[in-house]
Amino acid sequence: MGLIQGHGGVGVVEAVGPEVRRVQVGDRVCVSGTPQCGACYQCLRGRADMCQFLGRQGPKDLVPIADLRDGTPVYANSHIGGLAELMVTFEEWVVPVFTKASAADLGMVCSCVAVAGLGCTASQVLADVGIGSIVAVVGCGPLGLSAIQGARIAGASTIIAIEPIQARREVATRLGATHVLDPNVEGDKLVEKVRELSNGPNNRLWAGGRDSGGLLGGAGADFVVEAVGADRAKPKLESGPDPTGILPLQQAYMMCAPGGHIVTTSLPTGNITLPAVVFTIGGRTHHAGQYGGANPMRDIPRFVELLDKGQFDAKLLATTIVPIEGMLDAYQQVVDRTTVTALMTA
Repeated sequence: MGLIQGHGGVGVVEAVGPEVRRVQVGDRVCVSGTPQCGACYQCLRGRADMCQFLGRQGPKDLVPIADLRDGTPVYANSHIGGLAELMVTFEEWVVPVFTKASAADLGMVCSCVAVAGLGCTASQVLADVGIGSIVAVVGCGPLGLSAIQGARIAGASTIIAIEPIQARREVATRLGATHVLDPNVEGDKLVEKVRELSNGPNNRLWAGGRDSGGLLGGAGADFVVEAVGADRAKPKLESGPDPTGILPLQQAYMMCAPGGHIVTTSLPTGNITLPAVVFTIGGRTHHAGQYGGANPMRDIPRFVELLDKGQFDAKLLATTIVPIEGMLDAYQQVVDRTTVTALMTA
């Protein structure tokens, strides 16, 4: 089938259908990677990140938006087709934004990965990161780096970034990480190291301290964001310890403190095994974080405001900006991990 790739983008509304109310012609908009209809079972229960329109993307659900010269119908990936000069999409995917930010900066803060990262730590939907929290971010691609910024904005006092690529650890530090760890160096001591860094100033039970001993000891990160996933191809820069993404997922779960929260966002391959007692009564709350829990219509405008006020740094993340002719090379850079994020601008 003819398919235009790209499940997100920003642009200006050229035309609207007769029943569209959310946007007007001339509006600047973010075309979100996740829709929000506001009427389905999930949206009505505050989980717009699970909007049921998101599941309506199979071949039988897509609507042809054009034809090739030979008559072959052309469809848009995710009903969006962001890598096109003209997107034809549904109202449920579109969020109006009112900003003078550049297209590249706006594209970064409205991207799927940035919204998901900020959603994990700044949307207060899945996990409410508060002042003085200890946050660990496992994987510092654009999603993890956005989560670091969200944790900093939310008031976390300790932010631990875990990433094998040195250049990304350096970016994490510039964006607010207080500690950076290389999982290849830490090896099987990684969880222990995170627990050491989050042990608190005292261990006196009667004085609010974190006791690191036992099944329900207080050591560990209050919030963990897992953003690693599997390698679809071997990167040119430093590789992580497990190309399937299962090991960092297990480590992320175990470095979370009892009573803490872990938000998982990645696409690993395989099955995960955890200690049964830790899983059943260990006190950790796991959130399967499609879109980081972000509510597109509520949160994307808030995130754009963070950009406008200089609290979210898009430029450190948007490391490759190309015209449409350069997208194949940009894809290759992403696969090789030689860039953080690649954006296409018209």
